Amino acid sequence: MADAPSIDPAQKWATLRKIDPECWEQVGTGGQGSPIWELKPDWLRVMFKGAFVNVRAVAPPGLQPLQAVSFAHRDGTYDLRIYSRLRAGKFCDTSWQFGAPPGAELPPHIGHLGRRRLEVPLVGAEGFTAPVNVIWLVDPALPQGVHIRYFCPAIDETIDIDAVTLDLGYVENAMEKSMKVYPWQKYAFWLRELKSIDRHAFSRIPGKIRSWLQSQDGQRFSAQTNEQEIGHLIQQGMLPPWLAWLMPQEVPQVMKSLRDAQNVARRPEVIQQFAMQLQMPGFNPVPKLITAVDANRLDPADLQVFMTIGALREIHGYAEVAQAELIKRRPDLLAARQSPNGNKILAADPDIMAINSDPRVQAEQQEMLAVQFRQQGQFGPTMAEITSAMQIITNIQQQQIAGQLFGAGLWTMMLGMDAPNQYLTAALANGPPWKLYKPYCC
Repeated sequence: MADAPSIDPAQKWATLRKIDPECWEQVGTGGQGSPIWELKPDWLRVMFKGAFVNVRAVAPPGLQPLQAVSFAHRDGTYDLRIYSRLRAGKFCDTSWQFGAPPGAELPPHIGHLGRRRLEVPLVGAEGFTAPVNVIWLVDPALPQGVHIRYFCPAIDETIDIDAVTLDLGYVENAMEKSMKVYPWQKYAFWLRELKSIDRHAFSRIPGKIRSWLQSQDGQRFSAQTNEQEIGHLIQQGMLPPWLAWLMPQEVPQVMKSLRDAQNVARRPEVIQQFAMQLQMPGFNPVPKLITAVDANRLDPADLQVFMTIGALREIHGYAEVAQAELIKRRPDLLAARQSPNGNKILAADPDIMAINSDPRVQAEQQEMLAVQFRQQGQFGPTMAEITSAMQIITNIQQQQIAGQLFGAGLWTMMLGMDAPNQYLTAALANGPPWKLYKPYCC
């Protein structure tokens, strides 16, 4: 048998960069949901002249950015490049001969083919970044496998990959685990802060949750918790099933909404006009929490909490989030959505119909109208808000008339002073218990 043609390692990568996405075909999907691609046989022969049995890559459609690449040689050697998830553009290269038995982890032999452990550099355009331990995970109780673990202590990154199939798996590091619980800790923190910032909003928190927030367990939660405890508290109804969605690119938009609302609150003529149109003297449509915070000291988790409790308008509404959560539990809906008649199938599903008919969907539609209203330079209440306020005022007037007939003058006066709180209570009546505010949408 003729020897397989050799190819210069540097030329190998230069050639790979020249190959168009159309030259690849998807052969699978990894555990992280990323497509696995293989270079089509004709292009493999043309581009690499028979030097490799196959070339595979893990990447989104369009083949950018690459997450991993493998070149399979005819002698059973695999050249593997793994790209860092935490440091864009950084990667490490290794070669493995899986036909040979794993060798002892002897420092003089680190880097040799057939060894179980390699120590290689994590590099990028500017050169060396940090050392990486790349380990051939061999389980003596199982047939010899081709599973590789990449671990970079300097950035606390762990990646598992099957060198043959390129099935890729990312392991959460300590920072990522803490960031998953951090927004929930902020949620408990801000609810507890409402006691001093806005006593009316704090009083709208259900009693059992208020008690928990002020208990030792509630205070500890804000400092230390884990995903298991969060799940348990969600099941108990102490926490909402999810926090408002917020993508990194959406943070400036939400921050602008917060600052715009703060600017409106600083204009007494606008606030007074708003209150007069609702016939509620002293009413401020901007949540007190928004006026009390320093926008420069907030982070994305704070904004998530403010949207969750209604102090800011949610970017992703109830219908969108609830349907996404439903699809996680029902994979059949995902398959239906991808079918030619997907929209009709989803529209007829009882669970989807229940979500779409939820009162929160209508409330969010009203919020969108309010945003459009404010974008036109109209800072006063919308017609829906005026109508709701009129119903509250009419109810109070009827109660005042009845009170006067029975000589309850002081009580009737107090009713009038409570109109703003009744207005907010009515606005939140059909919402979940964690919605404590009606946002001033702008």
